[in-house]
Amino acid sequence: MSNDPAKNFESVVDYTTVLDNFEGPLDLLLFLIKQEKVEIKDVFVSKVTEQFLDYMNGLPYIDIDKASEYLAIASTILEIKSKSLVPALVEPESDEEDGEAVLIRALEEYNLLKEESAKLKERETLGFYCKPPDKNVGEAKIVYKDLNLDGLLKAFTDLMLRREAQRKDETALREIPKEVYTIPDRASYICHAVEERGDVCFDDLFSPHAGKSEIITTFQALLELLKHQFVKAAQESTFGRIVIRYNPDHSEEESFGEFGESE
Repeated sequence: MSNDPAKNFESVVDYTTVLDNFEGPLDLLLFLIKQEKVEIKDVFVSKVTEQFLDYMNGLPYIDIDKASEYLAIASTILEIKSKSLVPALVEPESDEEDGEAVLIRALEEYNLLKEESAKLKERETLGFYCKPPDKNVGEAKIVYKDLNLDGLLKAFTDLMLRREAQRKDETALREIPKEVYTIPDRASYICHAVEERGDVCFDDLFSPHAGKSEIITTFQALLELLKHQFVKAAQESTFGRIVIRYNPDHSEEESFGEFGESE
């Protein structure tokens, strides 16, 4: 095997199929980080970013719809690298995080989500999200229709990336009092939304200006509701929108007061 990591990468990943093999640019970066055996915080002092850019240059064609997020990350990497080569003449006045810190934080958060997803998928395999048969009802009911945890995680990750970009683009930030969000409260919010509106698009469960705390807690509440079958989730087509709908068959005796507690 070649000692050149970039060539090793070429032998492992086919340029023409990478967009199908990875869930997005952060997924590809994590793959490269693990292959190089470096810490996420050291991504910019390793060969990982060069390999990522080499890959983008190696694509024989680019499907803009699929590659837009990859191009955005590549642009961010190039911007960070260019700034590192040219000393800043003036110290930045704002306290806003620089692009390198934002990307490292996004990678760390995505890595945590991947680890949590692996645990959830294991539970899914073991039937964790399938209620045991009720002697009065019959067979167990599956909460997913043409959808699995990978689909939910992908939707959640895409949402977080969009909101992070939206937050970064805002020039005037007003002070917003910090609210404390709990899983039971967000579960109640989701249930009321689906009961009133019927089918609710996944993205519509999150208010336009929701912060990370609200988004993450709402997603955790959704997983609990699916686990206990208060709601159902369906995906209309591959890469299509995810719809959350009320499950009229759930047990009326259950409540979400204990959601979020360790089992």
